[in-house]
Amino acid sequence: MEIAIIIIMSVMLVAFLALKVGDVFAPWTITTTIWLAILVMFQFQGKLLYPLGSQFYGCLMLWVPIFCLSSLVTYFVMPDNGDPHERSASVPQFNHTVFTVLYVISMVITPLYLYEIMKTVMMFDTADMLYNLRILAVHGDEKYGFLNYSYVLNQVLLVVALWQYPKVPMWQLATIIIASLMSAFAIMEKGMVFFLFSGVLFTLYEKRVIRMRSIIMSAVSVVVLFFLINVARDYREDANPDDAMSFLDFFGIYVLSPSVAFERVHEDLTPQFGSHTFHTVYLFLNRFGGQYEVKAALQEFVWVPLPTNVYTVFQPFFEDFKYKGVAFFAMFYGLFSGWCYRLMRNGNGVGKCLYVYVVYVLALQFFQENVMISIVNIIQFIFFVTLIQQQVFKVDFIPRK
Repeated sequence: MEIAIIIIMSVMLVAFLALKVGDVFAPWTITTTIWLAILVMFQFQGKLLYPLGSQFYGCLMLWVPIFCLSSLVTYFVMPDNGDPHERSASVPQFNHTVFTVLYVISMVITPLYLYEIMKTVMMFDTADMLYNLRILAVHGDEKYGFLNYSYVLNQVLLVVALWQYPKVPMWQLATIIIASLMSAFAIMEKGMVFFLFSGVLFTLYEKRVIRMRSIIMSAVSVVVLFFLINVARDYREDANPDDAMSFLDFFGIYVLSPSVAFERVHEDLTPQFGSHTFHTVYLFLNRFGGQYEVKAALQEFVWVPLPTNVYTVFQPFFEDFKYKGVAFFAMFYGLFSGWCYRLMRNGNGVGKCLYVYVVYVLALQFFQENVMISIVNIIQFIFFVTLIQQQVFKVDFIPRK
């Protein structure tokens, strides 16, 4: 079965590229490439992990075809505005005043956010500072109010600045990148670092500054960087050196193990509708007086035989709705991705910025689900991007007849 799926997906990928259906960053190309790469790498992993199972294959055979078909249909049904290659490489308009205001806010609140977190962490053993940063981010219940917006603000500013460079000068882009890294360091989270790298590679490719060779070399560098970050954040002064993670263990845990771990996922028969899929929604409703069960943000560890607690993009949909949930959200992901891709190729400013986020999400679908779990962040992202794109603001104090 595994070889047959590899052959089918290889044919799909070759067809997309040969017929020039979109480019290498089209949603159907990313999705097919990601899962094909995972299956191929499993052919060479030896005895590092348990074999893939029927549950994973069943979901994969639903996800990839439905996703690709729905994204293709959405892309071709939406109207085409001229030459997509020229428009996708064009620089969208933006409101420099709004951008500057948000930039100043970010430059103020990001250091304050990091300071507040470090103030808490420094109360404990400084030798284990990086480890404690991650523990605080995962298990802490501190509230930082408006400072929490630093993360999404830095994402928005980074994406806009990448598209607008050199209109946004290098010194300003550099400070935004530094602020983004500060946000990542504050919670010892690799997501922002990956968002930064994927955003840079995607925008530079679309602006025809780099080619595929540069993307491949950069991807290898990112994997090595993530390994070093993981070693740093898991370091403890009293840790046994023999327990240190090797690069092969790291690669197995973060790249290959989620697919194997998905076999340990079972349908959750809780009476609450979509408890895992709509975790963020129920968390939001509870803050306004609701009485709903909120599932833990982090999943339990399983051994495959390496320890992991990520289960691919399929996990929440399968737990709540089983195979029909995976099929439905494959269509949802496809429709959303195809819509964003068409907007980007048409030169729409919001679409060009939003698709950077889509590339980030699709590139990590082998790891975990990143749309429903981050729906609030995505809404905020769209709001701030739209705000920056507005050229004119009008306020009418006298009603029109």
